[in-house]
Amino acid sequence: MSEQAATAQPRDETVKGILFLLVAIAIFSIQDVIVKEMSDSYPVLEFVFVRTAASLLPVVLLVWLETRGKGFKTERPWLHTIRGLIMVLAYTNYYLAVASMPLAAAVAVFFAGPLFVTAISGLIMREPVGPRRWTAVIIGFVGVLFIARPGFGVFELGAVFAVFSALCYAIGMVITRQLGRTDSGATMVLSQTLVYLVVAGIAGLAMQDIAVDQDAHAGIQFLLRGWVMPSWEDIGLMALCGLIATVGFYGIAQAYRVGASSAVAPFEYSGILWGTFWGFAIWSEVPDLWTIVGIVIIVASGIYVLRREALVGRKVVTGRSLRNRM
Repeated sequence: MSEQAATAQPRDETVKGILFLLVAIAIFSIQDVIVKEMSDSYPVLEFVFVRTAASLLPVVLLVWLETRGKGFKTERPWLHTIRGLIMVLAYTNYYLAVASMPLAAAVAVFFAGPLFVTAISGLIMREPVGPRRWTAVIIGFVGVLFIARPGFGVFELGAVFAVFSALCYAIGMVITRQLGRTDSGATMVLSQTLVYLVVAGIAGLAMQDIAVDQDAHAGIQFLLRGWVMPSWEDIGLMALCGLIATVGFYGIAQAYRVGASSAVAPFEYSGILWGTFWGFAIWSEVPDLWTIVGIVIIVASGIYVLRREALVGRKVVTGRSLRNRM
């Protein structure tokens, strides 16, 4: 094989990885639309329960195929449980943000997750984080403030949900790094799915009798509204989200398997473009100037952090994907 052909092959694989990722992110954006549309009618935990139940069988099949029939096996079940609980908080709060603020803004703040991961890695895990990445992290958090704008009369509770979601996600990804040393990705997905199912079912039923004011914040209503029997059409949409999550996870896994992480990862930010598109097309949401500036800052800082991590040789694992929505 010639030298030119040898160098072309990795480039072709990276392009394939980028395409896998772009398709997966586009598919995931449909889930955000369904969540936002249904947030006026159902509680978030009922949505999570039905969606997770629909994804359970595909996830079990995924584990079976990846482990070659050996099934679920781990030496750290409690760490799996803790990770699952944190991810429940991450995505429940993300859905609350999606329900209560412009979609593009909610997605953008969630994508501050890598900044939180870097901060946690440096402050708590004592991993080396140089001044350039710290500067990028600080600038990225300034971008979050541009969107949330606390103290300027427009601060939204939805922004609190989004920031807390990104923080919980980052903690979950740090734990994912630790688990990834001994456990497969499919095993982590299965344990996370089981925790979702149990927590959503128990917590949802426990909050069934809590009264919520009809004038309460949209996110609070989405959290505390009592469970209702959904129509078959809505059950289908919730179940579709489970399928979306499974297909999207597979696409992301393939993207990072065949492509170079440093080249593939920045394309996850295409999710913000989809959030902007769907927000305008369906709800006529137009980000204001401050939100646009915040989005640009977050994206630029996040991409810089990802590229710097690749440059200094830190491993970017598939489990760290911003859209590991299982």
